[in-house]
Amino acid sequence: MTSLVSEGNQEVLVVSGNDVPSDDTADFISTLKQRVGDSGKLQIASLSDVKKESYRASIFNVIIAIFKQPCMNEDFLTEALRILKPDGSLVIYEPLSADRKPDTALTYPDRISRLKLSGFKVKDTEPINLDADPESKNLLLKVYSNIKDVYKVSANKPSFEVGSSIPLSFAKKQTTNVWKLDDPVEEDLIDEDELLDESDLVKPDASSLRVCSTTGKRKACKDCSCGLAEELSGKAAPESTVKSSCGNCYLGDAFRCASCPYLGMPAFKPGEKVLLPETQLTVDS
Repeated sequence: MTSLVSEGNQEVLVVSGNDVPSDDTADFISTLKQRVGDSGKLQIASLSDVKKESYRASIFNVIIAIFKQPCMNEDFLTEALRILKPDGSLVIYEPLSADRKPDTALTYPDRISRLKLSGFKVKDTEPINLDADPESKNLLLKVYSNIKDVYKVSANKPSFEVGSSIPLSFAKKQTTNVWKLDDPVEEDLIDEDELLDESDLVKPDASSLRVCSTTGKRKACKDCSCGLAEELSGKAAPESTVKSSCGNCYLGDAFRCASCPYLGMPAFKPGEKVLLPETQLTVDS
């Protein structure tokens, strides 16, 4: 309790259940008055009179509630949130059950859930029995004959006022991902010449560039007709007419095989030597 109510100018409200006699809470309230001091203000109200008092919004720093039976009044949490200052504290003492039982009215997890749904922030979600708070235990022994199932529940109002709002900007930020040539950050550039060694600078032999026009390999086919076999052997190609294996080479590309040596050449008569005109060998200007 002393950690919640500090000395100074604080507004504190004590709310007791309708079934809690004022004599049972006399010692508790007397201790609070000494703690708050003359500069602070301590007010007392019953659960049924909280709304009737019509407190101003955001007036109390701390609200302490003492219930002999679990409080099922949801309006109390709404009103407590309204009259608490931002970051204000709400402390509830009430008998709760840790687990759900057939005759259970309200469990500790239920209380935590209701506080969150009402708009409160709950830091400690683990049950805190009065045995863990000797100061409150000694002051509330008159209220509770059996403190075994009495728990202390703490919550806070958010740090903003209820109903407050801020404008949201949906304007898209213009970002340009452009490389700057005058970037002051110095970066090490790779020298392209260092990527090449001496073997890369050697001019290749012309003979190594001779490949078959059909297969793309450096080895001539068995029935080579493109002249690679003669070029590799150094012999002149015999001026004999190439014999077609299918007999349709002279008809044109539409009738030629994929490996036909006449691919790309115009149609010709059977047995005719194929000669390309000089105009077809001249590059268009």
